[in-house]
Amino acid sequence: MQRINNHFSASSLYTYNLFTMKTTATLFLALILLTNCGMMKNSAEKASLLTPEIVLAHLHNGKAKKVIIDSDTYNEMDDQYAVAYALGNPNMEVISINAAPFHNDRSTSYEDGMEKSYHEIMRVLKVCGKDKNDYPVWKGSPKRIGESSDFTPVASPAAENIIRLAKKAKEPIYVLCLGAATNVASAVLMEPSIRNKIVVVWLGTNFSDAGHQGEFNLVQDYRAGQILLNSKVPLILLPASGKDNKGTQVLSVDQEEVKNIKGNSNAALFFRERLPHEFKQTTGNWWHILWDIAAPGLVSCPDAFELEIIPSPVLTEERNLVKDHTRHKIIRMKRVDPKIIRADAFRSISAL
Repeated sequence: MQRINNHFSASSLYTYNLFTMKTTATLFLALILLTNCGMMKNSAEKASLLTPEIVLAHLHNGKAKKVIIDSDTYNEMDDQYAVAYALGNPNMEVISINAAPFHNDRSTSYEDGMEKSYHEIMRVLKVCGKDKNDYPVWKGSPKRIGESSDFTPVASPAAENIIRLAKKAKEPIYVLCLGAATNVASAVLMEPSIRNKIVVVWLGTNFSDAGHQGEFNLVQDYRAGQILLNSKVPLILLPASGKDNKGTQVLSVDQEEVKNIKGNSNAALFFRERLPHEFKQTTGNWWHILWDIAAPGLVSCPDAFELEIIPSPVLTEERNLVKDHTRHKIIRMKRVDPKIIRADAFRSISAL
């Protein structure tokens, strides 16, 4: 082994100290660069997030939006109108439709509700002169996320479809969630990175002053609703009801109003005459709330909505909606002009 000479001359000591100083400076500079790179990466990640302000600007930019419809279409008649509204509207490019699950007196189970919704989507497409080659249709979850206690996502073709389309998207995709949030919440859990690529428009919850959170879409899968509100996915919340006639409950129609669907196309006749007859009432004059047309209406006519940015509320285990000002921000509808949305919906359906 070679021995190290411990005797240094003045010149060699100077050379050694200069080398040490240069090395230390280089290491220090590298550390700064690495730190700055990390900060730049974090800044870039933050910049790529779709903040409520960015979402609102994009929503109002006047350009057509890509949308995925996630619909419990067989549940009642408003979903069919919402799907047709989106198909016939020039402000939306429907890139796929998902069947969402539900369970009530029109289905024997959560899975049966999804299967019936899938077939109802096919019926609506046929009525509108389209098919699944024009608009891919995917089956959704057969069960609730809420059936497990650990918030485990439910894999399904619908959830995988959302992930696949979001990953390759060059611009935000609006996911119009017209029913239970199972498919959408599962997609976010399965692939959190899609939160930078999608904007979820969910018809869910009531306003706090409604006094309860018994809203249908929420109670169908309460865990899925909690996930949407907790996940930091860009979210536009369209509550169903509240005091002073707030919420999507204002989107009611009667027999005279549906006559504003013009023409004699198969779609016009179906939505003006046949579908209302399928949901005819046994007593009184016919009317119905078309809750779900609010979602495509928001994309097509954002100026018809009064929107606000709020901290995402907490859905407690007691099924209360609680304010927490420390939470991330979401967008919530305050009010909507029903005349504008009804007219736009019927005009879009008439164009099919």
